[in-house]
Amino acid sequence: MFRYPRATSAFLLFLVLFGAAPAAVDAAGGAPLGTNAPAATPLDQNLLGNPGFEQVAADGSIPQWTVVGDVQVETFGTRPWPSLAYAQKYDGGKRYLACGKGPGLVRQTVAFDGWNQRSFRLKARLAADFGGTIGHKIRVAIRITGNSSDASFQEKLRVLDITGHYKRAVVTLGVPIWAERIEATVELLPADGAATCQMVADTVRLWVFRP
Repeated sequence: MFRYPRATSAFLLFLVLFGAAPAAVDAAGGAPLGTNAPAATPLDQNLLGNPGFEQVAADGSIPQWTVVGDVQVETFGTRPWPSLAYAQKYDGGKRYLACGKGPGLVRQTVAFDGWNQRSFRLKARLAADFGGTIGHKIRVAIRITGNSSDASFQEKLRVLDITGHYKRAVVTLGVPIWAERIEATVELLPADGAATCQMVADTVRLWVFRP
């Protein structure tokens, strides 16, 4: 009987590496990580691209964001407020989102991967800094969807109670086990009866965390 020690050793090594080894599991207790599994969406960090509206395309469009209605990116100092000095004081960058004569919104959807086998709760939180003229409004909303028709939604409407100072609008929503995508919406709205919309938004954050 012939023996093939090298072939046998190679076969045993293959079994150890690929057949007998247990599936790797992420440290946070999520789904088993296979070689083809997407990386788990990180927790406790901003998931949005271009969150401060610092990037603007040559045609005026806003990278990473879908625009609906009358909103555009402006540079600090374009209006009397927010001024360039205000931006420098609060580290606001160079640009912000502003509404025009009417209302408008921006929307961004991010993938949510690697957490559908967890044994603990997660929440998503959306926060946006905003300011403008008293009485004007901002709406922030989170919508979570999966691969079926399931959907979960939460929104928060804030009416500005002071002129010329930044406030923060925040909305929080539990993340279902079936979640695959998270959509963030920021909408700027004029005061009731106002001829123009006088509201701006800066630095938008969307993050997922363990409560």
